[in-house]
Order: sequence, then C-alpha cells, then structure tokens
Amino acid sequence: MGERFPDIDWYCDRCNAHLNDQDNFDDHKYIWPCTECGFKNSISSANIID
Repeated sequence: MGERFPDIDWYCDRCNAHLNDQDNFDDHKYIWPCTECGFKNSISSANIID
C-alpha cells in the first residue's frame, strides 16, 4: 500500500522530530506517537500547511 500523503513531510508537533524517518511510520494511521517524545500527532489533511 502506498503513502496516503505522498511527498508530505510530517514533523512532531511537540519536539519537531521528522516522523517519516521513524521506524514503521505509516501515514494511513490517523494518530502517530512520536518515537522521540511520545506525543500523539494527528496525521490528516487538516494538518498539511502549504
């Protein structure tokens, strides 16, 4: 299955870690817990900033 949001870089809202590089990152999940700080980030089109 391909990415839900291709070419989008996701960053943690708390610590600014690059989520795309985290082990097993999957943008099909609506919530992603940052492996650096544990913050639960929302992964949705509403959070994409042009």
